[in-house]
Amino acid sequence: MADSMDHKGIEFRSYLFGIGSGHLAAGLQLTLFPWLIVGVLGESPDRIGVAQMAVLIPNLFFILWGGVLSDNRHLGHHLLRLYCLYTVPFLALLIAIFSNQLSYEIVLLFGASYGLITAFVQPARESLLAQAADHSLQGAVSRSSFVQFLASSIGILLAGSMDRIAIEVLLFAQVLLFLAAGYFFQRSYRNATPAAVSQTSWRSIVSGLQLVWQSKRLRHLMLLVATTGFFGMGAYLVVIPLLARDVYQQGASFFAALQFTFTFGVITSNLFFMHFHQLLKWPGRALLFSQMVRGLLVMLIALHLSPWLLFVVIFLWGLFSGLSMVLGRVVTHSESPHAFRSRVVSIYQLSFFGSAPLGAWLAGELIHAMGVLSSLVLMGGAMLLLALASIALSGLWYMRSEKPLNS
Repeated sequence: MADSMDHKGIEFRSYLFGIGSGHLAAGLQLTLFPWLIVGVLGESPDRIGVAQMAVLIPNLFFILWGGVLSDNRHLGHHLLRLYCLYTVPFLALLIAIFSNQLSYEIVLLFGASYGLITAFVQPARESLLAQAADHSLQGAVSRSSFVQFLASSIGILLAGSMDRIAIEVLLFAQVLLFLAAGYFFQRSYRNATPAAVSQTSWRSIVSGLQLVWQSKRLRHLMLLVATTGFFGMGAYLVVIPLLARDVYQQGASFFAALQFTFTFGVITSNLFFMHFHQLLKWPGRALLFSQMVRGLLVMLIALHLSPWLLFVVIFLWGLFSGLSMVLGRVVTHSESPHAFRSRVVSIYQLSFFGSAPLGAWLAGELIHAMGVLSSLVLMGGAMLLLALASIALSGLWYMRSEKPLNS
C-alpha cells in the first residue's frame, strides 16, 4: 500500500510539472497574442475582438469531441501528441516574423490553430487530474490550480519584458515549454489499457449532455459558467489590452502588470480555498456572490480610476474569478461518474470557453461603437443582473455541499 501511494505521489508530481510547464507557456501566450495585435500591428478594438474570438471559437465546435476522444485513449500518449502539435503554428508564426511577413491574417490563423489544439488538450488534461491525484480530489484540484496560475503569472511577467527580450525568443521558449509539458503528462499516466467504449462518438457526446441535463446541480452550474464566460472572460480578454493602450496610454509592461495582478488575485483565492474550503458549505451561493461582485468591479473600472486603484480592482476581479473557477472545477469533478468524467469536463469547458468567443466579439464591437469605459458599464451591469436572476430562478442559491467534495 505504501509503495502504491508513493507511486501515486510520483505520478501527481509529474502532473504538476506538466501543469507548470504548459501554463508557463500559456501565460506567455495570454500577453503576447493580444499585444501582437494591439501593440505591434496597432489594430482596432473590433479586430482584437475578432482575433480573441478566433482563439476561443474552436472550443465551441470541438471540445465535446475532445472529451470523447479523451475518454477513449491513453491520456499520457494522447497529451504528448497534442502538445507536440503546438509546435506547428508557433514555428509558422516565427517564420512569418523572421521574414517580415507578419500580418493580421497570419496572427488570426495562428490564434485559430492554437485554439483548435487547446480544445482537445483541455478535457484530456482535466480528466488526467482525477487519475493522477495522490490523495483527495479536492486537494488535487486546489494544488493544480495553484500551480497553474502561479506558472501563468510567471509567464505573464516574462511576456512583459518583450520590450527588452525579442518576441522571437519568447515564442521559441513557448515551444520548448509545450514539449516539456507533453513529456511530463505522459510520465504521470501509467494506465496503458484505456477502458473500451462501445458507443460511437456522437452517441457518447449525447450521453454526456444527457447526464449533465439530468443533474440539477450540474445543469445550473453550466448555465452560470456560460454567462460568466460570455460577459466576464469576453470583457477581460478584449478590455485589458485596450485599457492599457487607449485609456491609460501605456505599453506592454503596463499591460503585463495588469495581467499579472489579475492572475495574482486568482492565486490568492486558490490559497484561501486550500485552507478554508470547509467554510464553503453553500457552493452555489459562493458562485453567485462571486458573479455579483465581479459585475460591480467591472462597472467600477468604468470610472477611469487612478492607476493604483485600478490595480486594486483588477486584483479583486481576479480574486473572485479564481474562487468561481476552483468551485466550478470541484463540483464538476465530484458530480461526474468516472466513465463520463472527460465528457462532463468538456461540457463545463464548453460552457465557459464556448461562450467566451461570442463575448469577446461583442466586447470588441461595443468598444468600437461606444468606447472602452461606456462598454464596461453595460457588460458589468449585465453580469450583475444575471447573477440576481440566477438567485431568483436557478436554484443555485440552495445548492448545499451534501456530499464531500473531495471524493
